[in-house]
Order: sequence, then structure tokens, then C-alpha cells
Amino acid sequence: MTTPGRGLLAGITVVDLTTPWGEYAGRLLADLGATVFTLEPPDGAAARSLPPFDTRPGREGRSLYWDTVGAGKQAFVADPATADGKARIRELARGADILVESFTPGTMEAWGLGYAALAELNPALVYVSVTPYGQDGPKTAWPATELTVEASSGRMARQGDGDRPPIPIGFPQAAFHAGAQAAADAIIALNERERSGLGQYLDVSAQ
Repeated sequence: MTTPGRGLLAGITVVDLTTPWGEYAGRLLADLGATVFTLEPPDGAAARSLPPFDTRPGREGRSLYWDTVGAGKQAFVADPATADGKARIRELARGADILVESFTPGTMEAWGLGYAALAELNPALVYVSVTPYGQDGPKTAWPATELTVEASSGRMARQGDGDRPPIPIGFPQAAFHAGAQAAADAIIALNERERSGLGQYLDVSAQ
């Protein structure tokens, strides 16, 4: 793992507002040397309660999943539904290079933290949204789980034995792939910014 401030993305600042659908993006950007500030709600990130859990003495019950997706990140506590929380996020976004979020489509706009609002503060911001089915289209509002997204993409047809039902593997494959794609797309957008001086909006579908 790369130390923040060293590596290919040294000097790049990331605001990570992701749920489990996009958390892996921030981890990969941190691995490449970016400084990643990750949002934790007042009651803690949901990923802190996801299995598997550590069983070593003194670390019993600690989420190994969180240790994976949270590695290299610096947490800040805020509630984006409150005025103080919105102000804190805007403050970070004003000086950031990349913002990654994975809330339900429309949530960030309802909070006044959508791309249009934050691009006014920081025209160079690369803003990435990660959702199960994208920001618009017939499936946007569909309920989604790791298994349903894997199934809808066709991946489940390739998992398991041919004479048995499809089975999941032991980690959230669709979410991790979406996070990896989001990180790669953000880096491409940073390269484009070298020419235009402007950020852009990226819509990443886990499907």
C-alpha cells in the first residue's frame, strides 16, 4: 500500500462519500498515493459492521471488510442531511480534485451537493457517481443487491456448476468492480483535465 502523499497520485485530494457500492474506489486511489477523506456518519460507516470479523485477541469483532475498503483513508464525521454536514462537504469539495459518491440517484442533488452545485465551487472537480444501474434509465429506481446486480449483468450465469443454481463468491464482486472502474475513470478524467482545466461528471453503473 502506498503512503498518502507519495506515489502516482501524490498531491491529489479525494472526497469519498461512498456507501459499500463505491467504497473500493477510494481505497484504490489511496493506494496510488492520493489523500482520501472519507465520510463517516455520526453512527459510523455501515461497512464497519460487515463480515468477516477479526478473531485475534484484542481485535475481536473488528470488520476485516472495513479494514480492506477503509485502508489509507482519513475519516471525517458529518451528516450530509444537516446544514453543518453540507457545509463541511462543500468546504472539502472546494479544494478537492475528485469526489466519489454512491448514494441513491437524486440524493446528492436533494442535499444541494450534486455535480452542478459543487462544480460552481470548484470547476476542476472530477465528480464520480457509482450506483447499481446508473443515474437514469428504466432500472434506476429498482431495488438492488450484490446478487441482483451480478445476475442482471449476466455474471451469475458463469458462477457455479452447470447442473446447479448459480452461486455468489465470497466478496461483493459487482461492487468491487464498480469501485475499480470508478477509480480508473477518475484518473482518466484527471488526465483530460490537464488539457481542459475542467473537471467532469462520471456516471458509473455497477451492472
